Amino acid sequence: MRRDIHVRYHLIVTTINRRIPTWAIDIALSAVLTAGAFVDLGEVDDTTILALGFREPDAFTAVVILLQTIPVAFRRRLPTTALLIVSIGFFFDRNLNYPNTIAIFGLLFVFHAVGSELPRRRALITGWTTIGLMTAFTISGIFAGFVSIGTPLIVLVFTSFPFILGLESRERRTTAAELARTAQQLEFDKAEAVRLERARIARELHDVVAHEMTVATIQAAAAQRLIGSNDEGAKKAAGEAERAGHDGLVELRRLLGILRTEEPASRTPQPGLQQLDTLIEQMTEAGLNVALEIQGEPRPLPPGMDLNAYRIVQESLTNVLKHGGPDVSATVIIGYRANGIKIQVIDDGRGAASSMGSSDSGQGLMSMKERSAILQGSFDAGPRPGGGYRVTVSIPYDNR
Repeated sequence: MRRDIHVRYHLIVTTINRRIPTWAIDIALSAVLTAGAFVDLGEVDDTTILALGFREPDAFTAVVILLQTIPVAFRRRLPTTALLIVSIGFFFDRNLNYPNTIAIFGLLFVFHAVGSELPRRRALITGWTTIGLMTAFTISGIFAGFVSIGTPLIVLVFTSFPFILGLESRERRTTAAELARTAQQLEFDKAEAVRLERARIARELHDVVAHEMTVATIQAAAAQRLIGSNDEGAKKAAGEAERAGHDGLVELRRLLGILRTEEPASRTPQPGLQQLDTLIEQMTEAGLNVALEIQGEPRPLPPGMDLNAYRIVQESLTNVLKHGGPDVSATVIIGYRANGIKIQVIDDGRGAASSMGSSDSGQGLMSMKERSAILQGSFDAGPRPGGGYRVTVSIPYDNR
């Protein structure tokens, strides 16, 4: 129930603050207290003064009232200054024993502002120190004979209660601000995750399309050249083109299935370095002579690392096939080291060095560079001194 009351109070205050500026509320509150205090003062008659032993109001009474009400107007902007001025007014009011007015409530609003507006440590020191001094002052007033014996308790409750409410208000605002920041960070993380996933899918789409469509195009062209002179070879080339197109469609369906939340993605296993023999066989049938060299003891790799390593080799060989020129050959070297794997794809193509700067190969190089960066690895690519092209990627095992 207490939580419900706090929530309702917070909603009411938030709604009011959104519609009316806080400075306008404080000025209006100060004006109401000032007017009410002077009305109270005007209603005090001689009988009341004599009966309760109050001091006769004079010109200084107005000053004392203003000291307790005017600071309410700037209590949020200057809470310490407002507390000091109101405390001085309260001191004169009680010490001179003027008639009670609504002006004393200025102390309540200022203590609330001290708890809610100042930094917590400063608020605690300022608030409790002032409360202690006021309580001590009223206790001394008992011995001086100008306050009753119950006044110190009244002052203690009257000042500490709004101060504690102010501290709770500040904590609620701090918690709400932290929740807002957390929600904003979650939204940012969600958007970033979507962006990274889109980039990953884009890389996958590029690699699949670049590889499978390149193989299909080359095999289709070979089939055209062989029709009539070598029907068996043309049939084989057409079959390879069909297989490449089919494999590309399977990969595309798998990636697009990820984007469709209402449809489960294909459960086709992701390729890895264990499938390099199949990849090299496809490249060989497409006309690229590829040799595979394994250095060190092969070891199982994490799925993400295994997939990206495979895609890097696939993209490198696709670029060689597209830009390496006629009678090109390539060597794929997979080195299993103590701290990671090293991938090298070396070719002797005559056209590689001059064609790698084209837009399609540039996209492939960027894809490989991004894949190595995701795994905290290094990437290097460039022409070889003796001709041809070299791609070198090093990926650490611990790439979290």
